[in-house]
Amino acid sequence: MDLRRGRRRIAAPIALFVGLVLVAVACGGGGDGGGGGGGERAACPEPDPNKDTLSLFLIPSPSAEAIKSFIPEFEQETGIKVSVEEVEYGSAHQKQLLSYQQQEGKYDVAQFDNTFLAPFGYNKVMMPLDGCLAESEEYDINDFSKGQQDYGKYEGVTYGLTLSTEPMLQWYRTDIYEKLGLEPATTWEEYYDNAKAVEDSGLGDGQIVGFGPNVSWWWMTLVWSFGGQLYDENLEPQVTSPEAVEATEYLKSLLEVAPAGAISATGDDVTNKFLSQDVGAMIQYSGYYGIASDPANTDFVGKFALTRMPSGGTDITHLAGWNIGIPADSQNQGNAWRFLEFVLGKSNAKEFLKRGAAAIGRISITTDPELLKEQPYLELLTIPDTSRIERYPQLVVWPEMDKAIVDNIQNILSGQIGVEEGLEQLNEQLAGILANEPR
Repeated sequence: MDLRRGRRRIAAPIALFVGLVLVAVACGGGGDGGGGGGGERAACPEPDPNKDTLSLFLIPSPSAEAIKSFIPEFEQETGIKVSVEEVEYGSAHQKQLLSYQQQEGKYDVAQFDNTFLAPFGYNKVMMPLDGCLAESEEYDINDFSKGQQDYGKYEGVTYGLTLSTEPMLQWYRTDIYEKLGLEPATTWEEYYDNAKAVEDSGLGDGQIVGFGPNVSWWWMTLVWSFGGQLYDENLEPQVTSPEAVEATEYLKSLLEVAPAGAISATGDDVTNKFLSQDVGAMIQYSGYYGIASDPANTDFVGKFALTRMPSGGTDITHLAGWNIGIPADSQNQGNAWRFLEFVLGKSNAKEFLKRGAAAIGRISITTDPELLKEQPYLELLTIPDTSRIERYPQLVVWPEMDKAIVDNIQNILSGQIGVEEGLEQLNEQLAGILANEPR
Protein backbone atom coordinates (compact mmCIF):
# COMPACT_ATOMS: atom_id res chain seq x y z
CA MET A 1 0.00 0.00 0.00
CA ASP A 2 1.36 3.42 -0.96
CA LEU A 3 0.46 5.76 1.90
CA ARG A 4 1.93 8.77 0.10
CA ARG A 5 3.21 10.33 3.28
CA GLY A 6 6.44 11.45 1.73
CA ARG A 7 8.32 11.69 5.03
CA ARG A 8 11.10 9.20 4.37
CA ARG A 9 14.52 10.23 5.59
CA ILE A 10 17.33 9.72 3.08
CA ALA A 11 20.92 10.11 4.25
CA ALA A 12 22.48 11.72 1.18
CA PRO A 13 19.86 14.47 0.80
CA ILE A 14 20.14 15.23 4.53
CA ALA A 15 23.89 15.66 4.24
CA LEU A 16 23.46 17.84 1.17
CA PHE A 17 20.83 20.00 2.87
CA VAL A 18 23.01 20.54 5.95
CA GLY A 19 25.86 21.57 3.65
CA LEU A 20 23.62 24.05 1.86
CA VAL A 21 22.48 25.53 5.17
CA LEU A 22 26.04 26.01 6.32
CA VAL A 23 26.92 27.69 3.03
CA ALA A 24 23.96 30.02 3.48
CA VAL A 25 25.05 30.86 7.02
CA ALA A 26 28.63 31.49 5.92
CA CYS A 27 27.35 33.85 3.23
CA GLY A 28 25.38 35.86 5.75
CA GLY A 29 21.98 34.48 4.84
CA GLY A 30 20.79 34.05 8.41
CA GLY A 31 20.53 35.89 11.70
CA ASP A 32 19.80 39.60 11.67
CA GLY A 33 21.69 40.24 8.48
CA GLY A 34 19.07 40.04 5.81
CA GLY A 35 18.19 37.13 3.62
CA GLY A 36 15.29 38.99 2.06
CA GLY A 37 12.74 38.21 4.76
CA GLY A 38 11.74 41.83 5.35
CA GLY A 39 10.37 43.33 8.55
CA GLU A 40 8.87 40.91 11.03
CA ARG A 41 5.62 42.87 11.39
CA ALA A 42 5.56 44.48 7.95
CA ALA A 43 2.15 45.11 6.43
CA CYS A 44 0.78 42.32 4.26
CA PRO A 45 1.64 42.80 0.57
CA GLU A 46 -1.30 43.85 -1.59
CA PRO A 47 -2.35 41.63 -4.51
CA ASP A 48 -0.88 42.89 -7.78
CA PRO A 49 -3.61 43.21 -10.44
CA ASN A 50 -0.94 43.24 -13.15
CA LYS A 51 0.22 39.71 -12.35
CA ASP A 52 -1.95 36.89 -13.58
CA THR A 53 0.15 33.82 -12.77
CA LEU A 54 1.08 32.03 -9.57
CA SER A 55 3.59 29.20 -9.03
CA LEU A 56 3.11 26.55 -6.33
CA PHE A 57 5.81 24.22 -4.96
CA LEU A 58 4.18 21.16 -3.38
CA ILE A 59 5.34 17.88 -1.89
CA PRO A 60 3.24 14.79 -2.72
CA SER A 61 0.79 14.24 0.15
CA PRO A 62 -2.97 14.18 0.75
CA SER A 63 -2.79 17.85 1.71
CA ALA A 64 -1.10 18.72 -1.59
CA GLU A 65 -3.87 16.89 -3.45
CA ALA A 66 -6.50 18.90 -1.59
CA ILE A 67 -4.69 22.16 -2.41
CA LYS A 68 -4.65 21.28 -6.10
CA SER A 69 -8.38 20.58 -6.05
CA PHE A 70 -9.07 24.25 -5.21
CA ILE A 71 -7.04 25.65 -8.11
CA PRO A 72 -9.87 25.71 -10.70
CA GLU A 73 -12.12 27.63 -8.31
CA PHE A 74 -9.37 30.12 -7.46
CA GLU A 75 -8.56 30.63 -11.13
CA GLN A 76 -12.22 31.23 -11.95
CA GLU A 77 -12.67 33.72 -9.12
CA THR A 78 -9.45 35.69 -9.66
CA GLY A 79 -8.39 35.15 -13.26
CA ILE A 80 -4.97 34.12 -11.99
CA LYS A 81 -3.45 31.07 -13.68
CA VAL A 82 -1.86 28.68 -11.18
CA SER A 83 0.96 26.26 -12.04
CA VAL A 84 2.22 23.47 -9.80
CA GLU A 85 5.59 21.79 -9.39
CA GLU A 86 5.66 18.71 -7.18
CA VAL A 87 8.95 17.36 -5.82
CA GLU A 88 9.39 14.23 -3.71
CA TYR A 89 10.23 14.73 -0.06
CA GLY A 90 13.80 13.45 -0.34
CA SER A 91 14.98 16.39 -2.47
CA ALA A 92 12.25 18.99 -1.97
CA HIS A 93 13.75 21.09 0.80
CA GLN A 94 17.24 21.38 -0.64
CA LYS A 95 15.68 22.40 -3.95
CA GLN A 96 13.76 25.16 -2.20
CA LEU A 97 16.88 26.39 -0.44
CA LEU A 98 18.93 26.33 -3.65
CA SER A 99 16.23 28.31 -5.43
CA TYR A 100 16.24 30.93 -2.69
CA GLN A 101 20.04 31.18 -2.61
CA GLN A 102 20.01 31.87 -6.34
CA GLN A 103 17.21 34.44 -5.87
CA GLU A 104 15.27 32.92 -8.72
CA GLY A 105 11.88 34.07 -7.51
CA LYS A 106 10.63 30.82 -9.03
CA TYR A 107 7.99 29.90 -6.45
CA ASP A 108 5.21 31.98 -4.90
CA VAL A 109 3.80 29.41 -2.47
CA ALA A 110 5.83 26.54 -0.98
CA GLN A 111 4.94 23.53 1.16
CA PHE A 112 7.57 22.29 3.63
CA ASP A 113 7.93 19.95 6.58
CA ASN A 114 8.02 21.55 10.02
CA THR A 115 11.36 19.80 10.58
CA PHE A 116 12.87 22.34 8.17
CA LEU A 117 11.23 25.42 9.71
CA ALA A 118 14.37 26.36 11.66
CA PRO A 119 16.81 26.18 8.72
CA PHE A 120 14.35 28.09 6.55
CA GLY A 121 13.62 30.61 9.29
CA TYR A 122 17.26 31.21 10.14
CA ASN A 123 18.18 31.73 6.51
CA LYS A 124 15.09 33.89 5.87
CA VAL A 125 14.00 31.62 3.04
CA MET A 126 10.33 32.33 3.74
CA MET A 127 8.45 35.61 4.08
CA PRO A 128 7.30 36.53 7.63
CA LEU A 129 3.53 36.15 7.75
CA ASP A 130 2.63 37.93 10.99
CA GLY A 131 1.58 41.12 9.21
CA CYS A 132 -0.83 39.16 6.99
CA LEU A 133 -2.16 37.16 9.93
CA ALA A 134 -2.83 40.31 11.94
CA GLU A 135 -4.89 41.78 9.11
CA SER A 136 -6.76 38.68 7.91
CA GLU A 137 -10.25 38.07 9.22
CA GLU A 138 -10.63 35.31 6.64
CA TYR A 139 -7.66 33.29 7.91
CA ASP A 140 -8.56 34.06 11.56
CA ILE A 141 -5.46 33.05 13.48
CA ASN A 142 -7.51 33.17 16.69
CA ASP A 143 -9.36 30.07 15.48
CA PHE A 144 -6.24 28.18 16.64
CA SER A 145 -5.07 27.48 20.19
CA LYS A 146 -1.92 29.24 21.36
CA GLY A 147 0.22 26.14 20.89
CA GLN A 148 -1.04 25.71 17.35
CA GLN A 149 -0.52 29.40 16.57
CA ASP A 150 3.15 28.90 17.44
CA TYR A 151 3.58 25.86 15.18
CA GLY A 152 4.86 27.88 12.22
CA LYS A 153 7.07 30.20 14.26
CA TYR A 154 10.85 30.33 14.43
CA GLU A 155 12.24 32.65 17.09
CA GLY A 156 8.85 34.29 17.47
CA VAL A 157 8.26 34.99 13.77
CA THR A 158 5.67 33.08 11.71
CA TYR A 159 7.17 31.70 8.52
CA GLY A 160 4.64 28.96 7.83
CA LEU A 161 0.91 28.39 8.10
CA THR A 162 -0.27 25.10 9.55
CA LEU A 163 -1.06 22.73 6.69
CA SER A 164 -1.74 19.70 8.89
CA THR A 165 -2.08 19.09 12.62
CA GLU A 166 -0.73 15.66 13.49
CA PRO A 167 -0.26 14.79 17.15
CA MET A 168 1.13 11.37 17.98
CA LEU A 169 -1.82 9.30 19.21
CA GLN A 170 -2.68 5.81 20.43
CA TRP A 171 -4.59 3.72 17.89
CA TYR A 172 -6.16 0.41 18.95
CA ARG A 173 -8.30 -2.36 17.52
CA THR A 174 -11.63 -2.12 19.28
CA ASP A 175 -12.71 -5.64 18.29
CA ILE A 176 -9.59 -7.24 19.77
CA TYR A 177 -9.66 -5.10 22.90
CA GLU A 178 -13.36 -5.86 23.49
CA LYS A 179 -12.77 -9.61 23.19
CA LEU A 180 -10.02 -9.41 25.81
CA GLY A 181 -11.71 -6.85 28.07
CA LEU A 182 -8.89 -4.35 27.55
CA GLU A 183 -9.06 -0.58 27.87
CA PRO A 184 -6.74 1.76 25.95
CA ALA A 185 -3.61 2.48 27.97
CA THR A 186 -3.10 5.63 30.02
CA THR A 187 0.50 4.72 30.96
CA TRP A 188 3.31 3.10 29.03
CA GLU A 189 3.27 0.17 31.46
CA GLU A 190 -0.38 -0.42 30.58
CA TYR A 191 0.44 -0.12 26.87
CA TYR A 192 3.00 -2.93 27.14
CA ASP A 193 0.68 -5.06 29.28
CA ASN A 194 -2.14 -4.68 26.75
CA ALA A 195 0.20 -5.68 23.94
CA LYS A 196 1.38 -8.72 25.90
CA ALA A 197 -2.22 -9.74 26.54
CA VAL A 198 -2.99 -9.59 22.81
CA GLU A 199 0.13 -11.63 22.00
CA ASP A 200 -0.69 -14.28 24.61
CA SER A 201 -4.30 -14.55 23.40
CA GLY A 202 -3.28 -15.55 19.89
CA LEU A 203 -5.59 -12.93 18.41
CA GLY A 204 -2.74 -11.01 16.84
CA ASP A 205 0.49 -9.13 17.42
CA GLY A 206 0.58 -6.85 20.43
CA GLN A 207 1.49 -3.47 19.00
CA ILE A 208 3.57 -1.63 16.42
CA VAL A 209 5.76 1.48 16.40
CA GLY A 210 8.47 2.51 13.96
CA PHE A 211 11.74 0.82 14.87
CA GLY A 212 13.34 1.42 11.47
CA PRO A 213 14.57 4.48 9.53
CA ASN A 214 12.06 6.81 11.20
CA VAL A 215 12.70 5.56 14.73
CA SER A 216 13.56 9.08 15.93
CA TRP A 217 9.84 9.95 15.88
CA TRP A 218 9.02 7.37 18.54
CA TRP A 219 12.27 7.52 20.50
CA MET A 220 11.97 11.29 21.02
CA THR A 221 8.34 10.88 22.04
CA LEU A 222 9.30 8.39 24.73
CA VAL A 223 12.25 10.45 25.99
CA TRP A 224 9.99 13.48 26.46
CA SER A 225 7.17 11.40 27.94
CA PHE A 226 9.52 9.77 30.46
CA GLY A 227 10.63 13.25 31.59
CA GLY A 228 13.87 13.57 29.62
CA GLN A 229 15.11 16.03 27.05
CA LEU A 230 17.40 15.88 24.04
CA TYR A 231 19.49 18.89 25.06
CA ASP A 232 19.43 21.66 27.65
CA GLU A 233 19.16 25.44 27.32
CA ASN A 234 22.87 25.62 26.53
CA LEU A 235 22.49 23.09 23.68
CA GLU A 236 24.34 20.45 25.66
CA PRO A 237 23.01 16.96 24.77
CA GLN A 238 21.20 15.13 27.55
CA VAL A 239 20.53 11.70 26.06
CA THR A 240 22.48 9.80 28.72
CA SER A 241 20.06 10.88 31.46
CA PRO A 242 18.23 8.21 33.49
CA GLU A 243 15.01 9.23 31.74
CA ALA A 244 16.51 8.77 28.28
CA VAL A 245 17.98 5.40 29.30
CA GLU A 246 14.59 4.26 30.64
CA ALA A 247 12.81 5.44 27.49
CA THR A 248 15.28 3.62 25.25
CA GLU A 249 15.04 0.42 27.24
CA TYR A 250 11.26 0.64 27.03
CA LEU A 251 11.36 1.16 23.27
CA LYS A 252 13.52 -1.92 22.94
CA SER A 253 11.06 -3.94 25.07
CA LEU A 254 8.29 -3.13 22.59
CA LEU A 255 10.07 -5.31 20.04
CA GLU A 256 8.99 -8.28 22.18
CA VAL A 257 5.32 -7.56 21.40
CA ALA A 258 5.67 -6.41 17.79
CA PRO A 259 5.07 -8.20 14.47
CA ALA A 260 7.89 -10.11 12.82
CA GLY A 261 10.17 -7.81 10.86
CA ALA A 262 9.06 -4.73 12.78
CA ILE A 263 12.66 -3.76 13.54
CA SER A 264 12.96 -2.36 10.01
CA ALA A 265 9.50 -0.74 9.89
CA THR A 266 9.35 2.75 8.43
CA GLY A 267 6.72 5.29 9.40
CA ASP A 268 4.53 4.10 6.54
CA ASP A 269 5.15 0.43 7.39
CA VAL A 270 3.74 0.98 10.88
CA THR A 271 0.39 2.06 9.48
CA ASN A 272 0.53 -0.59 6.75
CA LYS A 273 0.89 -3.38 9.30
CA PHE A 274 -1.84 -1.98 11.54
CA LEU A 275 -4.25 -1.75 8.58
CA SER A 276 -3.43 -5.11 6.98
CA GLN A 277 -2.70 -7.43 9.93
CA ASP A 278 -4.22 -8.21 13.31
CA VAL A 279 -2.23 -5.82 15.52
CA GLY A 280 -3.65 -4.72 18.85
CA ALA A 281 -2.38 -1.13 18.89
CA MET A 282 0.01 1.35 17.40
CA ILE A 283 1.46 4.74 18.29
CA GLN A 284 1.24 6.92 15.20
CA TYR A 285 0.56 10.45 13.98
CA SER A 286 -3.08 11.35 13.42
CA GLY A 287 -2.35 12.40 9.85
CA TYR A 288 -2.80 8.82 8.68
CA TYR A 289 -6.48 8.82 9.67
CA GLY A 290 -7.84 9.69 6.24
CA ILE A 291 -6.04 6.75 4.67
CA ALA A 292 -6.89 4.41 7.54
CA SER A 293 -10.62 5.19 7.35
CA ASP A 294 -10.85 4.40 3.63
CA PRO A 295 -12.30 0.89 3.04
CA ALA A 296 -10.08 0.63 -0.04
CA ASN A 297 -7.05 0.53 2.24
CA THR A 298 -8.13 -1.83 5.02
CA ASP A 299 -10.68 -4.42 6.12
CA PHE A 300 -10.69 -2.90 9.61
CA VAL A 301 -12.69 0.30 9.07
CA GLY A 302 -14.99 0.61 12.07
CA LYS A 303 -12.77 -1.73 14.09
CA PHE A 304 -10.23 0.76 15.38
CA ALA A 305 -10.31 3.91 17.47
CA LEU A 306 -7.89 6.63 18.53
CA THR A 307 -7.20 8.14 21.91
CA ARG A 308 -4.49 10.14 23.63
CA MET A 309 -1.02 8.70 23.83
CA PRO A 310 0.02 7.00 27.09
CA SER A 311 2.04 8.97 29.62
CA GLY A 312 5.37 8.09 31.17
CA GLY A 313 4.89 10.55 34.01
CA THR A 314 5.16 13.73 31.96
CA ASP A 315 2.12 14.90 30.01
CA ILE A 316 3.43 15.80 26.57
CA THR A 317 1.94 15.94 23.10
CA HIS A 318 4.32 15.26 20.22
CA LEU A 319 2.99 17.49 17.46
CA ALA A 320 4.02 17.17 13.83
CA GLY A 321 2.69 18.22 10.46
CA TRP A 322 3.25 20.23 7.30
CA ASN A 323 3.71 23.97 6.93
CA ILE A 324 3.13 26.16 3.90
CA GLY A 325 4.22 29.71 3.21
CA ILE A 326 5.50 32.29 0.78
CA PRO A 327 9.15 32.26 -0.35
CA ALA A 328 10.95 35.50 0.51
CA ASP A 329 12.18 35.93 -3.08
CA SER A 330 8.69 35.63 -4.61
CA GLN A 331 7.80 38.60 -6.77
CA ASN A 332 4.10 37.89 -6.34
CA GLN A 333 3.64 37.79 -2.58
CA GLY A 334 0.31 39.62 -2.48
CA ASN A 335 -1.39 37.17 -4.80
CA ALA A 336 0.33 34.29 -2.99
CA TRP A 337 -1.29 35.36 0.28
CA ARG A 338 -4.61 35.69 -1.52
CA PHE A 339 -4.28 32.05 -2.61
CA LEU A 340 -3.40 30.85 0.89
CA GLU A 341 -6.37 32.72 2.35
CA PHE A 342 -8.65 31.18 -0.28
CA VAL A 343 -7.57 27.59 0.31
CA LEU A 344 -6.74 27.62 4.03
CA GLY A 345 -9.02 30.35 5.34
CA LYS A 346 -11.90 29.70 7.68
CA SER A 347 -14.53 29.70 4.91
CA ASN A 348 -13.08 26.63 3.17
CA ALA A 349 -11.72 24.86 6.25
CA LYS A 350 -14.36 22.11 6.32
CA GLU A 351 -14.21 21.60 2.58
CA PHE A 352 -10.41 21.32 2.71
CA LEU A 353 -10.75 18.42 5.14
CA LYS A 354 -13.52 16.78 3.11
CA ARG A 355 -11.31 16.83 0.02
CA GLY A 356 -8.88 14.46 1.68
CA ALA A 357 -6.39 16.73 3.40
CA ALA A 358 -4.92 15.85 6.77
CA ALA A 359 -6.91 17.75 9.37
CA ILE A 360 -5.89 21.24 10.45
CA GLY A 361 -6.54 21.80 14.14
CA ARG A 362 -8.74 24.86 13.94
CA ILE A 363 -11.06 25.17 16.93
CA SER A 364 -13.99 25.49 14.54
CA ILE A 365 -12.99 22.14 13.01
CA THR A 366 -12.21 20.18 16.17
CA THR A 367 -15.51 21.23 17.78
CA ASP A 368 -17.77 20.95 14.72
CA PRO A 369 -20.63 18.49 15.54
CA GLU A 370 -21.04 17.31 11.94
CA LEU A 371 -17.34 16.59 11.50
CA LEU A 372 -17.01 14.97 14.93
CA LYS A 373 -19.84 12.59 14.09
CA GLU A 374 -17.97 11.53 10.94
CA GLN A 375 -14.45 11.66 12.37
CA PRO A 376 -14.53 11.46 16.21
CA TYR A 377 -10.73 11.63 16.46
CA LEU A 378 -10.80 15.33 15.52
CA GLU A 379 -11.46 16.30 19.13
CA LEU A 380 -8.00 14.91 19.94
CA LEU A 381 -6.48 17.69 17.83
CA THR A 382 -7.51 20.15 20.55
CA ILE A 383 -4.49 19.79 22.80
CA PRO A 384 -5.25 20.32 26.50
CA ASP A 385 -3.54 23.23 28.21
CA THR A 386 -2.14 20.70 30.71
CA SER A 387 -0.17 18.94 28.00
CA ARG A 388 3.24 20.32 26.99
CA ILE A 389 3.60 20.48 23.23
CA GLU A 390 6.83 19.04 21.88
CA ARG A 391 7.82 19.05 18.22
CA TYR A 392 10.89 18.35 16.17
CA PRO A 393 13.70 20.50 17.61
CA GLN A 394 13.70 23.92 16.00
CA LEU A 395 17.39 23.79 15.13
CA VAL A 396 19.26 24.56 11.94
CA VAL A 397 21.29 21.36 12.46
CA TRP A 398 18.25 19.16 13.10
CA PRO A 399 18.49 17.13 9.85
CA GLU A 400 22.01 16.00 10.79
CA MET A 401 20.97 15.43 14.40
CA ASP A 402 18.05 13.29 13.25
CA LYS A 403 20.34 11.04 11.23
CA ALA A 404 22.65 10.52 14.22
CA ILE A 405 19.68 9.55 16.41
CA VAL A 406 18.34 7.07 13.86
CA ASP A 407 21.71 5.41 13.29
CA ASN A 408 22.51 4.99 16.98
CA ILE A 409 19.05 3.95 18.18
CA GLN A 410 18.80 1.34 15.42
CA ASN A 411 22.15 -0.08 16.54
CA ILE A 412 20.81 -0.29 20.08
CA LEU A 413 17.57 -1.97 19.03
CA SER A 414 19.39 -4.53 16.88
CA GLY A 415 21.68 -5.45 19.78
CA GLN A 416 24.87 -4.24 18.13
CA ILE A 417 25.54 -2.07 21.17
CA GLY A 418 24.13 -1.82 24.69
CA VAL A 419 21.65 0.87 25.69
CA GLU A 420 23.90 2.94 27.93
CA GLU A 421 26.97 2.58 25.72
CA GLY A 422 24.94 3.44 22.64
CA LEU A 423 23.44 6.54 24.26
CA GLU A 424 26.90 7.69 25.38
CA GLN A 425 28.07 7.36 21.80
CA LEU A 426 25.02 9.29 20.57
CA ASN A 427 25.55 11.98 23.22
CA GLU A 428 29.10 12.50 21.99
CA GLN A 429 27.97 12.77 18.36
CA LEU A 430 25.19 15.21 19.24
CA ALA A 431 27.66 17.40 21.12
CA GLY A 432 29.65 17.87 17.91
CA ILE A 433 26.53 18.52 15.85
CA LEU A 434 24.97 20.97 18.32
CA ALA A 435 28.25 22.89 18.48
CA ASN A 436 27.53 23.95 14.87
CA GLU A 437 24.11 25.39 15.69
CA PRO A 438 24.13 29.17 15.04
CA ARG A 439 23.75 31.12 18.27
